[in-house]
This record gives sequence, structure tokens and C-alpha cells, in this order.
Amino acid sequence: MNDLMEQLPRPMVERIGRMSGMALRSIIALIDEQPDTFAALVERIGTWDDDPGRTPMPLPRYQFAIREALRIVNDALTAIEERSPLPNEVLVEGACDLIKRLAPAQYREDALAKMAAFPAGSEPMDISGGEDAGPVDFVIAAAAGAWLCGGAGGRMATLENIRLMLLQQVRNAESTATGAPERERVDQVSDEDALALLADLYDEDYAHLIPGPRERGPWEWDMLAVLKTHLLETPADATSPNQAKELKTRLLTVLQAAAATQRTKPSVRTVGKRTQPKRTPKRKRKGK
Repeated sequence: MNDLMEQLPRPMVERIGRMSGMALRSIIALIDEQPDTFAALVERIGTWDDDPGRTPMPLPRYQFAIREALRIVNDALTAIEERSPLPNEVLVEGACDLIKRLAPAQYREDALAKMAAFPAGSEPMDISGGEDAGPVDFVIAAAAGAWLCGGAGGRMATLENIRLMLLQQVRNAESTATGAPERERVDQVSDEDALALLADLYDEDYAHLIPGPRERGPWEWDMLAVLKTHLLETPADATSPNQAKELKTRLLTVLQAAAATQRTKPSVRTVGKRTQPKRTPKRKRKGK
């Protein structure tokens, strides 16, 4: 827990941690296309302050959760726009698709109406909801974050690594909420533990298929991310047969995606006469 958090009242620290964790889990739920989980999280963010013994907070209920979702949105936009601009309408279209398919019915129409009012092109687009932000604005922010982190129409690679990053932040936020000491927090998984799980799922030879960090390609990082994501939530020795089957399916999906994106390279260099470019004579300097 950083110095700033240590100076805050314990109830506020707990609320910050819980809201951050639920906001990030909401984005993950949309990435995984789990509408029931997403709906439950949207509802829980709004009712958390009503639990017996809670200290009333001055901020609107959804404001901090929206800020956390927008932090993910801004980070993803920064990464994408380092390569090329992303027009507002592309983000709106992607987020609207998630809202139509996965958002709770009671917020869907209002969320889509707000999205339709956002400007096109590169005009500033405020999706925070302002001072009166509520569940509709959170649905919008979470959908935008999920669409960006879910690939952004092919603009973001290594989906499993992004999902792992989100879950690591979730675990850190939840540890902050509970006040767990640093030594008891589990928000990172080592390569060794991930490879050991891979060996358990198949056999020892499979673990040797993934090289060291410097030699890994995107699909190998994604395979490790799948395994680490599982281990953040479930110990290896508690992995059920159904979970093992699901892990194998996800690993196979990563491998299939890798195979689909590989380009065949010629194994023999083209042989032929190389034509040397003609040199242009240097321009003579004029004497004084």
C-alpha cells in the first residue's frame, strides 16, 4: 500500500480497492462475454455503500468505478494511437456492439443514446458522465475499455496478456481493500509456476516448447498469460478437470491464432545476378 493510501481512513481505502476491483472485473466480464457477471457487478457497484456499517462517502456511487474504467480506456488509446489515430466513431461502434449484446437491459437504451451523441472524428469525447454520472455512464466506460482491451478491431495484440494485466490489477486492488500485507498478496505468478501447470496439463515436454523470455513470440507470451491468469484465481493443485479442459481449449485457441497469422518464408534465398547501382559522379566544387 503506497504512502497516500496509508494516510486515508481505512473505510475509504477499502472502498477504493473494492470499486477498482469491480470496475476492472466488469471490463473482464465484457471481454469474456459474460453478461450475467457484468450485470451483477454493475448492480453491486451501486449497492455497495448500502451494506450495514458502511461509512457514507461524499462522491457519487459510480464515480470512482468510472474513473478506473476510463484509466484503462486512456491507457489503451495511448498505446493504439502511437501507431495510428483511432476515430471516435470507431470506438463508439465497437463499444455499442458490446452494449447491445451484453449490457443490462435497463441501461441499454440510454447508453446507446448517449453513445450516439458523441462527436465523430478526433473531437474531444467526454464519456465520464460528469458530476451526475451513474450506472449508464459506467456501462459506457466499461464497454469502451472492454472493446479496446479485447483487440480494438485488430489494433491490439496479445489479448491474453492484456487480460492478465487487468486481473493482476484486480488482485492488487482487492488486496488493498482487505488490507492484506504485501507478503500475503498474490497478484503475480512466476514463469516457473505457469510452466509447471503446463506440464501438469500435458507432460514435461510441453513445458520445453516455450523458450526463455528473449526468444518468445506473442503466442508464447499469450500461452503463459492464460496459465498465469488461471493461477491468480485457482492454485494448481485445486484445478478441477473441467478447468483443465477449459485451459486446454484456451491454449489451443492461442495456437490456432498463431498458426493463422504465420507467414510462409522462402527457405532458399533467391539466386540471380545482382546489379550494382551506377554511381553518380560527385559534383566538382568550384574553385575560389
